[in-house]
Amino acid sequence: MVTIELGTQTYDLTARYNNAPSAALTVYQLPGSNAVATAAAVTQRLQELSKTFPTGMEYNIPLDTTKAVTAGIHEIIVTLCVALLLVILVVFVFLQGWRATLIPLLAVPVSLIGTFIAFPVLGFSINTLSLFGLVLAIGLVVDDAIIVVEAVEHHIDLGLSPRDATFRAMEEVGGPVVAIALILAAVFIPTAAIPGITGRLYQQFAVTIAISVLISAFNALTLSPALASLLLKPKSNERRPNLLGPFFAWFNRFFGRTTKRYVSASGVLIHKSGFAMIGLAAVALLAVFIGNRLPSGFLPQEDQGYFYAAIQLPDAASLQRTDAAAQRVTDALLRTPGIQSVVGVDGFSIFTQTESTNTGFFFVTLKPWDERKSRSEQLEAIQASMQQKLASNSEGLAFAFPPPSIPGIGTAGGVTMILQDRSGNDDPKFLANNVSAFLGAISKRPEIAAAIPSYLPAVPQLYAEVDRDKASQQQVDLGSVYTTMQTFMGGYLVNYFIQVSVPSISLRRSKISPIEPAGSANRKNGKAEAV
Repeated sequence: MVTIELGTQTYDLTARYNNAPSAALTVYQLPGSNAVATAAAVTQRLQELSKTFPTGMEYNIPLDTTKAVTAGIHEIIVTLCVALLLVILVVFVFLQGWRATLIPLLAVPVSLIGTFIAFPVLGFSINTLSLFGLVLAIGLVVDDAIIVVEAVEHHIDLGLSPRDATFRAMEEVGGPVVAIALILAAVFIPTAAIPGITGRLYQQFAVTIAISVLISAFNALTLSPALASLLLKPKSNERRPNLLGPFFAWFNRFFGRTTKRYVSASGVLIHKSGFAMIGLAAVALLAVFIGNRLPSGFLPQEDQGYFYAAIQLPDAASLQRTDAAAQRVTDALLRTPGIQSVVGVDGFSIFTQTESTNTGFFFVTLKPWDERKSRSEQLEAIQASMQQKLASNSEGLAFAFPPPSIPGIGTAGGVTMILQDRSGNDDPKFLANNVSAFLGAISKRPEIAAAIPSYLPAVPQLYAEVDRDKASQQQVDLGSVYTTMQTFMGGYLVNYFIQVSVPSISLRRSKISPIEPAGSANRKNGKAEAV
């Protein structure tokens, strides 16, 4: 007996959102595209399509990997603003005049905008690495302008006119400005020549700083002297704010005393080198102590707002059994503080990128960063808590793991290793034994937390072989044989159609002879009831 029913197109995968049945849709950006722009376009398109959804159907975006990027960009912009404000404050306090403060501040946007102009030529983009470089560059690009302003003010105090003081100052500081720019460029530019992914990671960061420093030096030799000759005036002619006068007097006294103490301490350390070496050793020990507490590794793990979890049942376990186990894992995840939503996909393995009935995969989205204040809601604490809960799973192997630090360099955090059989042995048991030996060896290393193989040579399989000769003798079409096997052993998709709900209408005859056709009766009586 053949059963025909409405169902899904495939029964190899099932998806759940917070344990509610759903259809999971994953969108990957094309190489070279903008991730933030792609996410915004997908969101806008879903908003447009949702207007045509059937009643009771809604969409949700539980995982958006670009949120970490947008949050990082927001923090960098805040850092840029804070750094700029600190530069304004420091420059104004030390130079004690708005005219002198304005000259270094004008050098900052010129240097940064000039750096952005060079990006298309070098093939760079505005990303987290280049923005981090600009944060550091803000503190560097004002140094050259400050040197010029201080030198010009010094000669103005000696009685020279602003124009003559500028010429005299540039004769003294022109060489040091060029030297500073070349030294900084010599430090950062060679970083761009580092091969491999390490060089690629630091290339934009280093070149961004180098370009901004070189533009800053050019500004210090051209723009800053011109502004100094136009804006700076003798202190006697410049009206200083009365409210800040006492503060500047106190600061100058304090700074003078601090300078004298620093010079005296330096003289003592020069003559007493033993104390200097003890201080240097203390600083070195402090650096080692702090360095051991910082995240280590090629790319330290960061809180990207989500992580992964997986479950693997015994080989050849049914999809229904995997789905039941996955629902219990989802419940455990949702009870963990700091977790916002869980998307589970049963029948898929992220490690092998294949479909298998005994595996399940989970996208676990955390709450926004500003809502996770306590230590128990941080990524490391959540992962440790989940490892304890999942380790007690008796139905199979369940574990949680972070995503790669940089999307595109792997499917998960950590490293991926491939074991290749180069002996020419065709026996799967030979490769399986070597995989087991390899796993046993690396599991003894302290830096390896867990090693999960994707090679499963012991999966039970059934092989159905069609006797083609016998089928030909009995004049049975092989295509019909395979179609019949597919229908009875799995499922067969008939076709696609549009299902439209219409009211059911039937005709009930009234006062009609059973031997007469319905059409003639209708014509005779001229009526019929619809129910």
